[in-house]
Amino acid sequence: MRRVNSSSLICLLMFCNFFSCVSYADLSLPKLKLDSRDPLALSVHDKVSSQSLSLPADFMHEIEGVYNDVYIEDISGSGVGEVVFRLAGSDVNSCSRILYYSKAERSLKELVFDKGGLCNFRVQHGYVVSSYREGAAWNENVYKINDGKVSPIISDSCIGCGEVQRKEHRQDGSFVRILVSDNADFEKRTPLTADVVASRAEIFSSPEAAQPTKKYLVRGNKVVLLNFNQSRSGETWVEFRYSGIGTVEGWLKCSDLEGCSEF
Repeated sequence: MRRVNSSSLICLLMFCNFFSCVSYADLSLPKLKLDSRDPLALSVHDKVSSQSLSLPADFMHEIEGVYNDVYIEDISGSGVGEVVFRLAGSDVNSCSRILYYSKAERSLKELVFDKGGLCNFRVQHGYVVSSYREGAAWNENVYKINDGKVSPIISDSCIGCGEVQRKEHRQDGSFVRILVSDNADFEKRTPLTADVVASRAEIFSSPEAAQPTKKYLVRGNKVVLLNFNQSRSGETWVEFRYSGIGTVEGWLKCSDLEGCSEF
């Protein structure tokens, strides 16, 4: 008979207890079920009860006859599925509207996104990414969802244009603009930066300003690129942010920056 030493037994018990807790936690979460597609019927189940769920009347009035599929998917990562209504539309932009289950009110409510419904969405590392094609370029909005609240994290535009215009959203509703590298994966897009090569790079308030401000940068200063602009004279200008003792923003001539013409 094979003996099991005490340390192995302790590890085995800890392993079993851990997975028992995980299983118990999963059972304690409400589970949404799609009972019928026609007529549409949904219910919620937990470890002690189950009930049918009413669909929000205004919501259903807006999408009745517009959606062509409905399914349940946990897009928020909460362990509780959301109800996804895929709307009929073009092949390029396949958009959806989402209902989530409010445990406090035991009812279904719509997730509200600042750009309307999600399009071509995917779930990536805890984020919900919505992609929408305009012309030849793509725009993306990245969200976090917590307890029915949708928080915008990143808005990227002109994906496929060479450089991507990004807004990084703050909790107070403001945002920071920045240019990032062009990549299919939003997590791999990195800020575009450049070094000042001019001995004295004068800062302008705008590309059309007749005179520079009293501020300037010197050779070796590294700036973050925010935007490009070409003036009527043909000069290329770069909007920048420089963080030193303080933060300075303004416009520089592209010729004052290393490798600027390559962006």
